[in-house]
Amino acid sequence: MKHYYLIMFCALLAACGAPASATAPTTAPTQADVPAPTATPRPISTATALPTPRPISTATALPTATALPTATALPTETALPTATALPTSAVSRAPVRLEIAAIGLDRPLVSVGLDSQRVPIVPNHDVGWYNLSARIGEGENIVLWGHVLRFRSRPDLPAPFARLKELAVGAEITLYDAAGTARRYVVTRQVQVTPDQVEFILPQGRELLTMVSCIGDKVVVDDSVELSHRLITIAEPAGD
Repeated sequence: MKHYYLIMFCALLAACGAPASATAPTTAPTQADVPAPTATPRPISTATALPTPRPISTATALPTATALPTATALPTETALPTATALPTSAVSRAPVRLEIAAIGLDRPLVSVGLDSQRVPIVPNHDVGWYNLSARIGEGENIVLWGHVLRFRSRPDLPAPFARLKELAVGAEITLYDAAGTARRYVVTRQVQVTPDQVEFILPQGRELLTMVSCIGDKVVVDDSVELSHRLITIAEPAGD
């Protein structure tokens, strides 16, 4: 309603103003009357898309430290093999003494083998036990050997087997081992062989006592020793 009265009041003023012939002074148009210049609209640029953020690379894990190889232990020094000791039972069964009452022989035995040329070693003044043959009670061939003549360098020492040829079949022989145990044998035969007949000193598959010597009554020929034959005396365990 206020607006209505205000409008009407303004209209009355216009009608009751100056006479029509009077020219209203020209007044400078107010800024409001000046039409605003038409601005050519600038196209709104589309927003430039921001670059897609690059994914931040995850931190590259440092390689785990390679474990240093542990120091290789130096090999322990290999101990040189010690000489294999014979079982006590084997040592105690080795023959150490020979007794033949029929010819008055009672002698210790010397353990002998082969020389560098593989030739049997025969003691000069003793009875030798061939240590590559059997021991007492092992069930194989026990081999003994000795000379029948004295050595010129020691004529005072009798040859141990000088009277071996006198043994008759059935004569008793006693062997003693290192433990002092006695084992009796009886002579079963004597044979003459040539030096190349070595089968008599080889294993026989049963217990025997084999004694090797020169012949005795045919060893001296023209002041030289004749060695063409050997006397082999064989005995077997008593009671077998």
